[in-house]
Amino acid sequence: MKKYIAIVCALTLSCAIFASCGKKKDSDDKDSKASKNGDAVVTEAETDTKDDFSDVTAETTRTKAFYDSLKDKKFKLTMVTSSDEFEDSTTTVEMNGDNYHLIIEEGEVRNDLFVIDGVMYVLDYTQNVYYKDENPTEMYLNVDPAMYTMGIESDYVFVSSEKTDDGMICEKYYAPDMFTGLVATNEEDGNATVFKYFYNEDSTCPESIEYTTYDMVQTTKITDYSFEEVTIELPELKDWTDNTDAVAVDDGAAVVEEAAE
Repeated sequence: MKKYIAIVCALTLSCAIFASCGKKKDSDDKDSKASKNGDAVVTEAETDTKDDFSDVTAETTRTKAFYDSLKDKKFKLTMVTSSDEFEDSTTTVEMNGDNYHLIIEEGEVRNDLFVIDGVMYVLDYTQNVYYKDENPTEMYLNVDPAMYTMGIESDYVFVSSEKTDDGMICEKYYAPDMFTGLVATNEEDGNATVFKYFYNEDSTCPESIEYTTYDMVQTTKITDYSFEEVTIELPELKDWTDNTDAVAVDDGAAVVEEAAE
């Protein structure tokens, strides 16, 4: 996930909007039923049964099932990231095997990243320039879809599955600290890296994802997704400027950061 954050932070996709993940406290719904037993009146209280998620494990979460479904690498998914500090940002991810395409938009700024047959391209729509790297670093090849879709990774620790006050199902995970690489065991020190995936009762795709670390809070909503075989191909670049020689493309995240500045 740090790899994903390195890219989106370069485009100021970060921070804000708080969501609740507390347990739902069901109020007792009492219906009085009067029955005659001689001269006595018997009153019965009926209480709703609270939703129980105690049997949910790391292997049976909705989150694991959804991100496992992306591992075929044939999908298109769009996410909107909200922030109090910056404009809303939209990221679209298209994958077809090891070829993929990212569209990252914030306001009038758009940057695309393509990996096609092992070659990486970064397109800056603001300046109408592109960069080409014929030998990108390994992190951009044979990627796990979770890297670009706010998904769980192998070192994440499942914490709980609970129902929120507004009826959503919240699945919470601890992730490695971006500086130490350690996974928190609690949130008491305020430095835990936490991912919360929120679902409607009948949904299999997260409605929203809340990411918090070091007082930073970022909320991402998946607005559209489909499982289909998409064609990954570059747009016509004849009117674009090839800026590969002007900027060394040693690290795709650094290139995207420069393009956004």
